[in-house]
Amino acid sequence: MKIKGAYTPLLLLLLAVAITSAIIVLAFRYFLPLVFGIIIAILIDPIVSYLERKLDFDRGVITAVVLATIFCLIGYISILVVARFTFELTRFVHFLPTQMRHFNALIDNVYPYFLNFFAKIPEDIIAYLKANLNQILYTITGSLTNLSSFLGNKVGMVPNLFVNMLVIIIFVFLFSYFLTKDKDKIIRVVKSLFPEQLHAKVKSVQLELVFSFFRLIKAQIILVLISTAITVLGFYILRVEYALTLGIICGLLDIMPLFGPSLIFIPWITFLLMVGKINLAIGLLVLYIIVLGSRQILQAKIVGRNLGIDPLLTLLSIYLGINLFGWKGLFIGPLVVVIVRALIHSGIIPPINKSAKKD
Repeated sequence: MKIKGAYTPLLLLLLAVAITSAIIVLAFRYFLPLVFGIIIAILIDPIVSYLERKLDFDRGVITAVVLATIFCLIGYISILVVARFTFELTRFVHFLPTQMRHFNALIDNVYPYFLNFFAKIPEDIIAYLKANLNQILYTITGSLTNLSSFLGNKVGMVPNLFVNMLVIIIFVFLFSYFLTKDKDKIIRVVKSLFPEQLHAKVKSVQLELVFSFFRLIKAQIILVLISTAITVLGFYILRVEYALTLGIICGLLDIMPLFGPSLIFIPWITFLLMVGKINLAIGLLVLYIIVLGSRQILQAKIVGRNLGIDPLLTLLSIYLGINLFGWKGLFIGPLVVVIVRALIHSGIIPPINKSAKKD
């Protein structure tokens, strides 16, 4: 019985981790508008509550005005970003033909190396390649045809994608509105699901989760600001045109650190190598490594410090989250740790070391 009692908290802990992870993953996969609605409701609730006290207006009206303002602001910023991106892309398309002479010079420089390389290939391999040249060309042609068909299908899906995005935005707005407007009613309903003796513990979990959520958002904002500052500074040092605009875009993309900045840096570096601008390409590569390295080094420390979690545990949760759930694991991993810690602090899950001392 002692062995069973000693292992009960550990089993409860593992069960809580498994259930919490499953709930978060299912929420991200099937209830994403609701997840965003909850996040927005938590973020705007202090503003709505403050305005409700000061203005003495109906909470529903204040919630609608605040949400409409936020959504309009986000839409305006998105339009500016898209317009700027379209402008830069148009300039790039017009600029590309002027760089063909650099590209031709690069081909002329690389061509002798290809000749030397092919001269060292054994004759039997050359004969095999010639004999199977038609098959190789047929395979390449088929692959290009499939790629063209795939891209054509994707282009045809753009209207559907736009409609789906519009539906998601509408549902996010509605979820945010009703969650914020009826916050007190929702809390009372949730409390009614638990016995009265657990109300204090549920309240403790609720407060810790809300505070931890804000700290997690704060940590991610700090990381994005650091990455943005490093990128903008690096662009200015390298004398890149539109350093501030490009730096801000790279910083915002750093919210998805696994492939966010790569969307800008890798194609850019590749293009510079093609047109012969080796020095700038090397400079951007060094800057890219610095941005990624600083993110990885600071992430565990900043997130752990803001959430009150040991940096090693934070790093482990992020690593496991990424391996199990992809880039979403950056948020899922620390969230699981925060929720389980809240359950332990509230007493719903007994601490392992305390149980061991009792036995």
